[in-house]
Formats: sequence, C-alpha cells, structure tokens
Amino acid sequence: MEETVFCQSCGMPLTEGLYGTEHDGAKNTDYCLYCYKHGAFTDDHTMEEMIAISLKHMDQSGLLTEHGQTKEEAAKMMYGFFPELKRWKKYNENS
Repeated sequence: MEETVFCQSCGMPLTEGLYGTEHDGAKNTDYCLYCYKHGAFTDDHTMEEMIAISLKHMDQSGLLTEHGQTKEEAAKMMYGFFPELKRWKKYNENS
C-alpha cells in the first residue's frame, strides 16, 4: 500500500492533479496547487491562520463529520501535525 503524501503547507493529502507547480510548470511534489503555484506560495499566512483556513474547509466540505471529529479535536490534531510540515518547520526554526 502506498504511503499518503501530504501538502507540506496545509496538510491536504496530495494526489495526481493536486500538486503545485514550479516557475517552469513542473510539478512540485511537496505542496498542493492551492498553496504553491508558479514556484511561490500563494499566500503569506501564519501557521495558525493556515490551520483556521483548513478547519473551515474541512467543516464546510463535511470532512469533520465524515471523520467523526469536532473542530476542537481537529484543531488539536493540526497543532500537533503542522509544526512537522516543511513550510512550518522552517517558519518555526526561524522564529
């Protein structure tokens, strides 16, 4: 079974068609197309803002209900998971 790869910015599972792109249009295998386009991040959010945005999308899409999680439970999980993602690991090391 193939290991799930996650966007190293928002934590979304990455599948074909969801990868970000480099300046030359090449696929970036670390980040999703919502977070990274044309070789740059699409936003200048903090990790906390990204977690809030991710929670909102998960709630609106029904993923929280599907996974049987409350917003609070999902937020707690994200605050443990996000600091390990490449984008936030760099951010936290430079803070």
